[in-house]
Amino acid sequence: MAGPQVNIPNLGRLQGMQAENQPFVAKFLNVPYAIVPERWRPAVKAAPWTGVRDATVQGPVCHQPMSENPLVSMSMDGVDEDDEEAYSRVYNEEHCLNLNIFGPHDQLDKTKNKPLIPVMVWIHGGSYKDGSNAMNLYEASNLVAHSIKALGRPVIVVTMNYRLNYFGFLSSAELVQDVKSDTRLSSTNNEKSVGNWGLLDQKIAFEWVRDHIGAFGGNAKDITVFGESAGAASIGYHMSIKSHHGLFHRAILQSGCVTTMMAGRAEIEGQRYFNNLCKHFGLDKTELSGAEKLARLKKIPAKDLVKAADNGKVGMFLPTIDNVLICGETREWVHDPSRYDPGLKSVMLGDCRDEGVMFVPVLGARTLKRWPRFFAKHCAPGMEKEFEAIYGLPKTDAEAAQISAVVLSDSVFLYPLHVTSQALMGGGATGLRKEPLEMSRFHFDRPLQIVEDMNLGLGAHHAAELPFVFGSDTYLDMFTEGEKALNKKMMKVWILFAWGETSREHGLRHGLNSLLPSDVGVQKREAITFTEECTVEKKPVERLDARTLAYWRKQEHLVKMQNEERARKQRESRL
Repeated sequence: MAGPQVNIPNLGRLQGMQAENQPFVAKFLNVPYAIVPERWRPAVKAAPWTGVRDATVQGPVCHQPMSENPLVSMSMDGVDEDDEEAYSRVYNEEHCLNLNIFGPHDQLDKTKNKPLIPVMVWIHGGSYKDGSNAMNLYEASNLVAHSIKALGRPVIVVTMNYRLNYFGFLSSAELVQDVKSDTRLSSTNNEKSVGNWGLLDQKIAFEWVRDHIGAFGGNAKDITVFGESAGAASIGYHMSIKSHHGLFHRAILQSGCVTTMMAGRAEIEGQRYFNNLCKHFGLDKTELSGAEKLARLKKIPAKDLVKAADNGKVGMFLPTIDNVLICGETREWVHDPSRYDPGLKSVMLGDCRDEGVMFVPVLGARTLKRWPRFFAKHCAPGMEKEFEAIYGLPKTDAEAAQISAVVLSDSVFLYPLHVTSQALMGGGATGLRKEPLEMSRFHFDRPLQIVEDMNLGLGAHHAAELPFVFGSDTYLDMFTEGEKALNKKMMKVWILFAWGETSREHGLRHGLNSLLPSDVGVQKREAITFTEECTVEKKPVERLDARTLAYWRKQEHLVKMQNEERARKQRESRL
């Protein structure tokens, strides 16, 4: 079969390739959707090209720190940092905004007059710090092939890169002033947003898909976005930022939503990262003004800048409450049905059984010595007895780690997903939507056998479902026979969701009562559960009981009040 080509009106012609082991699948790599003209400024849409553009080689990704997690590692093994040409093929600040597109080869033949098919757009996770569409984990050839050969429901899959860490999510008082004073930027189109460049990159990527996916045989009016962790949180932001409504029609949020990656403030959370950057480069030891510090940081090579995140003092990055793109406290957003895109047709949200375990070393209490600090963060004054009644108190290091894992699962993943589900369903109840939203919940309970054999005690950990969603060759070779079968079942659910069929089969059709935990007397078995035995069953929707939900509602309210009081004192101190 000849190498596929596609002519994209108003852009140019692409030369793609046939997927290595899937002759029915065409791949187009490194398709530019935007470029970065200047650090800490909005990206601009990619310009047309002349001739035939080679789309057979993976494009560069955003510079990122080394990761200890092999699932997201983008280490430079085999890349000479001093070889600028080779290095820039892997990491490139200006040209990292590209797409990989996987689709049925048949769809490119315009003589067959085939109907347009659904499109699935993937946003990778990685704490807004690392990850990319270059990872073998997200190679979508087998997912597309399964949609064609096994289901007769072909889809196109698009995986995007976007700016990360210091390049996409840095904010500070200095940056706010710098952007505010830039007369080249318009106050419209969110050009003066600060600390949210990665989210704005994603928006441009969606606009590219909307405008050009028809050339690949995709239906721009039937787009499903799916993402995990920070990728799922990104979807939550797009669903609840009015100027981003209409970018997609269906959404799958895997282990995340807005309050999983809660937007910080430029002058507090963002400022710490900026100050850390200045300290790393010795700019804090001089009498430089904020503008001078920023000017020097802009001149530091990207490969050196990103190393500042390798020093152990920088964990995850966050979007920013900049009062341009993101206005107000996101703890309030998540409960407000009026914020969510009324044009959404269906949403599926879900979690892994042991989400919190992986985060205990960084966010939890591995020992009793670390417990008091963890406890103070997750238990507001006056709520001690309620916390103990639900979670207990540790007497050993092992118990401290175990309780930390459960608390992190509940507070960072399960509770935010629950209240997001409530708000989404509430839009129909309050008359905000013309048509009812079809919504499904899923739980993933299968630990990866290869990880279990390492005796790491991670269980069905955060991101454990990803190999099963994509089924790339790298992970197929690691699966047991049962896991291979589960991979096919999971791909089917995701593909049929993009076709509007999973939601009809498993949708929550009983209103808000379907979201309530079983101990309040509502017995609905509506969630799609991928079990430890590699089966797919319907199980109870919620894993939080009424008492636990009430605890986190109260905790959320108290933290909000504390933040408001802190902000009030800061305002008074500036007067």
